[in-house]
Amino acid sequence: MNHHFEIKDKEIIYDILKKAEYGTLAVSVDNTPYAVPLNFVNIGDIVYFHGALKNKKMKILAQNPNVSFSVVENYSIIDSDFSKIDALGCSITQFFKSVSIDGMVEIVKSLDDKVEIFEAMMKKFQPKGGYRPFEDKAYDKILKATAVFRLVPSNISCKFKFGQHLNTKRFEMIITNLKQRGDELDIRTIEIMKAQKKVNR
Repeated sequence: MNHHFEIKDKEIIYDILKKAEYGTLAVSVDNTPYAVPLNFVNIGDIVYFHGALKNKKMKILAQNPNVSFSVVENYSIIDSDFSKIDALGCSITQFFKSVSIDGMVEIVKSLDDKVEIFEAMMKKFQPKGGYRPFEDKAYDKILKATAVFRLVPSNISCKFKFGQHLNTKRFEMIITNLKQRGDELDIRTIEIMKAQKKVNR
């Protein structure tokens, strides 16, 4: 990874994971890959997700628990003419934040642990509350019938791509074009571009 793009601050990584509504889990068995988007919650470095006890994902994980998980927070598309006079199509890109996690998946068996994880998920996706506490007996069958997984990481990497590696001329050219286009996302992208440029000086 280009060192200009690499982010090592755990608090920044956790913030991306906290804000992401879903991530993509990549699994493989018999040399056949399979990727599935899913909702998740992280508690520190550990990522948790859930699913049916019997489905394709569950069958694959039973044979090969080694996985890769990725989350992307997309920002502005940088048109090919935003940073180069020749405007070759191959120079189009997108700025983004991403987190990639490699590791091994384990099944969470403890009922108490499942309750803790589901409570964390609800706080993430329904922070307003308005649901019965998971200690309610009404959840007993649901908790037993739902598989909960824990992704224990062997490697976590985070990448910010906001043009921080570009020379001043191209960097400023992108900012000028983003201002002219002026979408809400473009304005947010400019703010992060400037912040990342300062960090990389």
